[in-house]
Amino acid sequence: VRSCRGRPGHYHSCPPPHVSHVRGVRRRQVPPPGAAGVPGFGDSVSLLGRKSSLVKAASSESEGTSPSSSSPMSETEDFTPSEPTAEKKHRVVILGSAGGVGKLCADQLNASGEWTVRAAIRPNSDKPTPTGADEVVTCDVYEYETLPPALKDCDACIIAVGTTNFMDPLGPFKNEYQGTKNVIAAAKQQGVTNVVLVTSMGVEDILYPLNLAWGVLFWKKLAEEELQRSGLRHVIVRPGGLSNDAVSGAVVFKRRGSTPGGRVSRANVARVVIEALTCENAGNKIVEVVQEEGVTEKPLSDLFESID
Repeated sequence: VRSCRGRPGHYHSCPPPHVSHVRGVRRRQVPPPGAAGVPGFGDSVSLLGRKSSLVKAASSESEGTSPSSSSPMSETEDFTPSEPTAEKKHRVVILGSAGGVGKLCADQLNASGEWTVRAAIRPNSDKPTPTGADEVVTCDVYEYETLPPALKDCDACIIAVGTTNFMDPLGPFKNEYQGTKNVIAAAKQQGVTNVVLVTSMGVEDILYPLNLAWGVLFWKKLAEEELQRSGLRHVIVRPGGLSNDAVSGAVVFKRRGSTPGGRVSRANVARVVIEALTCENAGNKIVEVVQEEGVTEKPLSDLFESID
């Protein structure tokens, strides 16, 4: 038995959230004060006024954690994923499972009782393991060889990855673009034909100010195009300004290329992502998601049907 820390492609089963203190699984941490919203769009960019530099993202959909060396969590040399139970008929892997939207996707999918949830986390990361995960695997989207084992035996894949370190000019290229390309290639290799990608409103506007962060929206747009050309059944979700807190108003889908604006809670973005996995009306569509007051709440399936 060996610790799985820093061993890409090796994973272990996690206990359910209500016994997360067992075997070293940590509960999800409460976001720090001031992290409720994002002054831009998508879940990966924040512009901070420290010496007028772009320092970091307000939140990440890519960061995860692996157990510390002192943790009793362990793995076997040849781990075989557990068979889905009669209740959990499908398995989904979440890339970016320790970020805001990714963690909520894990929680909501776990609560549905229909999906075995596999959380993908970065080796040597210090963020808490998502409590909604049934399985955890370590991988890095920029290192292709770590991805096929992470996607093995999965029916679907959620990509909620975003750059966190804007001190690296290549960060958006590595994470948003090349990382997504690698996941698509690994999905094809492993027979995963259902992919949901979370990007951002504003990706179609090359002059949008957030592109000052090393072209982050430009690289997100190119990543979308790679998925569109892949031949895989896919859905692209572009949220507006994200909030950890509840946002008043009903969920509304805008047509692609809408002027960036509006806010949406991360919990509702997660709802949209999960609906996109199975909704017959969602396949191969791009939706831009915000919340608006004075609008009648509609089923998400109807919202997907309304988008060409």
